[in-house]
Parts: sequence; structure tokens; C-alpha cells
Amino acid sequence: MTPPVAIFRKKQDDAEASDAVEQFKPDPEKASKWFQHARAMAESHQWSSALVYYAHGLKLDPGSLSGQEQLLEVAQRYYKSGGKKLPSKDIKQLDGPTPMDKMAVALVSWAGELDKAGLAIKALEATVKAEQFGLGAYLCPRILVIMRRAKKVNRNHLLQLKSLAAECDDWDVAIAAGTAALEMDSSDSKLDDELKDLAAQRAMAKGGYEKAAGKEGGFREFIKDADKQQQLDQDASLAGAGGSRQSSLERARHAYETSPEVPDVLNKYAQLLRREGTDASLEEAERVYQAGYEATGEYRFRMNAGDIAINRYRSAINLLEQELENVGESERAAMQERIEQKQQELLDLEAGEYADRSDKYPTDRGLKYQLGDVAFRRGDLPTAMECFQKSKDEPKLRTIAGHYLGRCFALEDWHSEAIAEYQEVLSNIDASDKEREMDIRYDLMVSMIASSRSDSNVELARDALEICSWIARKDITYKDIRDRRKEIDQLVRELG
Repeated sequence: MTPPVAIFRKKQDDAEASDAVEQFKPDPEKASKWFQHARAMAESHQWSSALVYYAHGLKLDPGSLSGQEQLLEVAQRYYKSGGKKLPSKDIKQLDGPTPMDKMAVALVSWAGELDKAGLAIKALEATVKAEQFGLGAYLCPRILVIMRRAKKVNRNHLLQLKSLAAECDDWDVAIAAGTAALEMDSSDSKLDDELKDLAAQRAMAKGGYEKAAGKEGGFREFIKDADKQQQLDQDASLAGAGGSRQSSLERARHAYETSPEVPDVLNKYAQLLRREGTDASLEEAERVYQAGYEATGEYRFRMNAGDIAINRYRSAINLLEQELENVGESERAAMQERIEQKQQELLDLEAGEYADRSDKYPTDRGLKYQLGDVAFRRGDLPTAMECFQKSKDEPKLRTIAGHYLGRCFALEDWHSEAIAEYQEVLSNIDASDKEREMDIRYDLMVSMIASSRSDSNVELARDALEICSWIARKDITYKDIRDRRKEIDQLVRELG
């Protein structure tokens, strides 16, 4: 019997593109800065900015499991919030001549319109051209789900997914996509033959048949190496391609115990622990990252340990808040006190973490913003104002940092400065920040009311009334806008 023909990856037609792929080296430390920016934007519900920042990070470190997961998580949130196509100027800033640049553009284009199967295929195709097959294998099953949920399944998309998934060694998705396409046209005998080849290729990949074929005693070698090949296949689960996650974790633990100071080894082990998501595994991941930082001096491990610690606190607070809903009246006060204590501990932890990172990277405006955000929530207005003023110089942070700087001025009762800051922000706001416009206008109105009272300035009160009217026409249910309308009417009468 003639062995099935193996399916090999295509060679790059473009020599320059191929050279660029070969020269590419991941830079996790630089990528981590972009991921930090992205998380800050996501926490502020600046979904489009977060997507662009995650794409920047994946361009530098496409193998980052957390980066891959968080990009798609934010994309889902953006989609559920009714997000529209990302502005072309945001996407263009990722563009460039290399396959990695093209991959980043395709990824963020799809992430902005997550339900578009055509964009998903383009993202996967660009990922394959950049030879980032691990990332491709992570995307394949998710793209298949999108295709299956579509109102009208596109057979050509299924065929493209079949071919691209095969290049990523995701045989399960390749076969599933091909089978779905065959069901739409059962007369396609060529596709039927391809599916048989794919099934054979999957068997070879999992069993080592291809390596043993044609050798004397090859069958015995095939049996002998079966367990080893199964382990290799299970390792693919790191990229979402099936296999036993637990087995991968055990092997990663063994490798870490053998070589705890090798960055790639400890990082892989910690990433798998984070993916487990249990209290014990997260605690162990934090310990591994902290030990890795102390052993290697690589600051990214220090930041990863801090991120886990912060997220563990947030999870603990969420659990307490859920418990609060079910406790009796006699226990509510004590439970609320526990929650407030945990929240204060979290703020203190965040303040220490971001202050340390800001000291490490003093020119990183994204970190300045995060430090300012924590300081604002702690009531440390001097630190918050300083950080927001510095982070405003970052174009992507200009709107949100300026908004919070205005709030700082207002809390200090410096309403003239607050008004000027809000007006400056509104004059420079663009489409990507439109979701914040109503909040900014409301805060401007509140400062105008306060300033008009203290200065007996009827013109300022009328300006506040105009803003109030604008908000009411947009959303009559927004905050306390009905009461504000009555308040300003009364104020104008008093001052007029």
C-alpha cells in the first residue's frame, strides 16, 4: 500500500518576505509594554485602542498566550458593545513592509469586526505567511466557530480554512472545515480525496508513521515512538490544537524543575499554570515569575508576577461581592467591611506595582496613566494630576488622561482649570473616543454650574444649560440629567 502523500507547508514566493520572516526574533519585553497599554485601555473600555495595542504587542511577541487570549477577549467585548469597523488611521499605524506588520494589520482588522468570516480568513492567511503557525493554530478553532454561527455559511471560506489549518498542523479543524464543505457539495470527489489525505496526515502526525515509512524495521520504530509522538502532539495544546493540557503541564513542570533559570522554560511553565486558572496554579505561577525575575533579572517576569497578584485580588473581591448578595442582614455589615478592606489592599498593591514600573520605564506614558488612575482612585490628587499631565502627551491617551485631569481639578474646586481642560479635550476628540464625549460634557456642565455659582456668572450658567439640553436630547435617562435641568433653570433665574 502506498503511504498517503504528506501535506507540506507552502514556501514563500516573495524572497524578501521570506527573509523578513527568517530574521524575525520575538521581543517579549517590548511586547509587554504594549500589552500593558492595551490592558489600561481595556479597563477604561477604550476597546478600539486596546485592540490596536494588543496587535502591536503580538507583532513583537506572537507566541504570547496571554496576548492572544486578551486580544480576542477585548474583540468580543467590543463586538458585544456594538463596536463598528475600526478607523483606518488606527489600523494603518500597524502597517509596514514585513509579514509581521501585515499580520498585525489583518488581526486588528478582523478583531474590529469579529463576526466577519472573510476578515478572519485574511487574518489567518497573514499569520501563516508570517510563519506564526502556533498563533495560527490558536485562531483556527475560533474561526471555525464563527463560520458555523454565520447565518449563511460560505463554502469557499470553509475550503480556505481547511487549507490554512492544515498548514498550521491543526488537522482536526482542517478536517472539520473540509467535511462541512463536502456536505454542501457531495459531488466534490477531489475534496473527498483531500479529506482522506488529511485524515492520514493527522494519523502520521500523531503516530510518527511518516518518519518510519520506507525504513527497515520502520513499523517497529513507529510503535516504539508512538508515545513520544503523542507527547509532541499534546504540546500543540499550548496553541489550542488539542491534546492533553495536563500532560503538557506535567512536562513543563519537569523541565522547570530541571532548568528553573532558563527564561523560555520558566515562562512556558508559568503560562500553562495561568491557563489552568485555579487558585493554586495562579499562586504557583506568581511564585515562578517572581523567582524567574530574581534569577534572570528580566523585568517582564516581575511585571507578570504583579499582574497575577492584582488579578487574584480582583477575583477575591468579585467572590466576596457575590457572597454579599446572599448573606442575611446581620452579616452584611461585616461582609461589606471585608470587601472594603480588600479593595483598599488592592489599591495599595496596584499603587506599588505601577510606581515600580514607572520608575523602571520613566518615559512610558502608558504606565504613567496607570499610576495616575490608581492615585485618582486612592484620592492622591497631586500624584494623579502629575501623571495625567505627562500621559496626555501620548496621542492615544490624550482624551482619557485629559478627562481625568479635569476631574482632578474639579475635586480640588479649581473649576476654571477643570472647564479649560474639558473644553480642550472636547476640541481634540476624535471618532475613536466618541464613547467618552457625553461623560466629558456632563463633567464640564457640573464644573460650569459650580463656577457660575461661586462667581455669580449667568453666562456660564447658560452655557451649562446648553450642554444639559444637548445631553437630554441624546439620552434623557443619562445619570441625573432631569434634576440637573431643573437645577440650572433655577440658577439662571437667580443670577439673571
